[in-house]
Amino acid sequence: MAAWGSGFAAPWALGLYIGIFAILGWLVLWYDREAQGASSRWVHRLVAWLSGGSDLSWIDVRLLSAIAAGAFALGAIANAALGAYACSAPGPSDLTTLFTSGQEFLRGGNPFTITACGVSGNPVPAGMASVLLDGLGSLGGEVGTLLVWGAVSVALVPLIWTLAGTRRAVTTVGVLVSFLYLPVVAVQVDGASLAIMPLAVLLVLYLARRSWGRATAIGAFLATGLFPALFPILAATGRAGARRAIAFASALGIFAAVTLISIAIYGSDFTGPVFFAQFSRWNFSLNYWGVLQGEGWLNPSSSLTIVQAVLTIGLVGVTWAWARSALGAVAIVLTGTVLLTQYLSFTALIFLLPVALIGSRARWWLWAIGLVAISNYLLAIQSYASIGGSAIPSYALDLVLTALVLGLLIELLRTELSRHPGPASSGEGAMSGSAPPAPRPEPALEIREPVT
Repeated sequence: MAAWGSGFAAPWALGLYIGIFAILGWLVLWYDREAQGASSRWVHRLVAWLSGGSDLSWIDVRLLSAIAAGAFALGAIANAALGAYACSAPGPSDLTTLFTSGQEFLRGGNPFTITACGVSGNPVPAGMASVLLDGLGSLGGEVGTLLVWGAVSVALVPLIWTLAGTRRAVTTVGVLVSFLYLPVVAVQVDGASLAIMPLAVLLVLYLARRSWGRATAIGAFLATGLFPALFPILAATGRAGARRAIAFASALGIFAAVTLISIAIYGSDFTGPVFFAQFSRWNFSLNYWGVLQGEGWLNPSSSLTIVQAVLTIGLVGVTWAWARSALGAVAIVLTGTVLLTQYLSFTALIFLLPVALIGSRARWWLWAIGLVAISNYLLAIQSYASIGGSAIPSYALDLVLTALVLGLLIELLRTELSRHPGPASSGEGAMSGSAPPAPRPEPALEIREPVT
């Protein structure tokens, strides 16, 4: 988040920013509650006074998309003015890296290991779908690269709006003001380039309404941009009805074909930055891995990579067979992947955005996750480290974030479990005098089979 490394990143400015958006997110979430208590009614009256109406019917997707686009444009202008896109001693900026990668691809060169700003051997950890977008954007220079990735990020807004059902206004507004979206979109292009992962997942959920085959083919191709996107897509195919084996094979086949073609053309120049370097990436994390690596209790190794791979594959397989909704399968695998990831930057938390579609309880968890993560990244990591302070506050926030992500995963599992009929749900074998039943979850996203 380049602009935050500038003079704007004064502690008071960061604290003010975090405070304002934490309150905004809280107000949206509280408004989403039924106006039963005094505080809920107060929030409803406040929103009605601010908006000049009794509901949010004046909000539409065009307005919210325009806000997202405007935020990205302001962030781009601020970064350019602060010199965040210029060459520096350590190497090229994120924008220069994406632009140079696209130019190399168009020239027939190697887009995965580039030379820029006088520094050679710069890895580009993004696969073919991302490189194609880099190439398209680079036709318009660095501005064109910004426009392409800005469009990817903004596209999340209408997709969430379309998939959110009757609560689309409050859901989309909540996502827009969350720490998991707006800072990533508005501040730098690195987070925008990571938006290809939630874009792939949301497109699969949207396109599967008509055709699982088309949905998984397009989603799997986009997943070649960031390979972890394949995991939730594969898990979602377990809900494709009679076509689920075909949908699974289609997703896996498309991803494998594009990957093998890339290997045939670029060899280790492709596999190194895109896959192997990511498996062993070990220099920053906002979850429990930050404590383990910071204290030297675990070091990257082949054995650790194998354990992570087995756990991830197991998560995908169990979710594919067990989850009752495509959205639930996607949310569980995305959250589990975040827990297993040893390189969890703040921008990588954009992967969790589709989870907001699950319901209001999940959105509360996302709000807390975003608040802790941005506090850790902007205050603890930058401020404490820059003044030589203790790492203990950062470690504490690492553990808090881990607990919150684990809590979200448990909430998602509980929601899916409530959709499974069994003795407890039918009253057979239920213990009398037990706690009141859990609140009824919001309706799952329905994906109907196309009429043949």
